[in-house]
Amino acid sequence: MFGSNNHAFAPETDAGMLGHGIADPDQIEILAKAVSDYCARHRIVADDERERIAIKVMCLFRRGVIEPLQLSEELERVR
Repeated sequence: MFGSNNHAFAPETDAGMLGHGIADPDQIEILAKAVSDYCARHRIVADDERERIAIKVMCLFRRGVIEPLQLSEELERVR
């Protein structure tokens, strides 16, 4: 079991994400939608390309980007 100083879940950071880049369920939904919307807009259907976009989204998330509009704008910028 966990000791009194250990936590089962990582603490939330200033960027709104859980520690160590862990997303909560609402954030996962936002991130997944960002990937889906971007891929639909650019007609990306290949799994390897979708995975590349998902990795970009996770990198943005780790930098604290979680707002849907900002995710979309950043994805267009790093295209």
